[in-house]
Amino acid sequence: MTNSPETATKKVKLESLKADLQKEREGDWIKAVDIDPGLRWFVRSTNYPAFRLARDVEMKKLGEKYGSDPIPDDVNAEVMGKLAVEHLLLGWDGLDAEYSPETAAEILTDESYRKVRYSIYLAAGRVGTSEVQYVGSTAKN
Repeated sequence: MTNSPETATKKVKLESLKADLQKEREGDWIKAVDIDPGLRWFVRSTNYPAFRLARDVEMKKLGEKYGSDPIPDDVNAEVMGKLAVEHLLLGWDGLDAEYSPETAAEILTDESYRKVRYSIYLAAGRVGTSEVQYVGSTAKN
């Protein structure tokens, strides 16, 4: 296999692919660019060990209950919202409602707030990651 001239000269810095494990576990502010860049979520990563364990337990229960049938939307909202409140979402900035775990639970377990729930999961999937850097690049993150 031969390299094209472009791929032969542009090398990714391995170090830029490392996850920031501290941010994954303690949380970070992530812009909700899928909704509005002025809205931010303070979230842990979906790689947070307690979240992964709780998610796996809940998915097993749902699998046993529903088998190959689709999980009803209201049940999905309840389970995924509860997981987000208990393990991922630590705060927000830019909403007209003040953050509290109780308010977050009310919103995230409500099927009609799926856009908010999805945005939080999207942000949690980005915690601890950085932009890819290339050898010879002077850009800093």
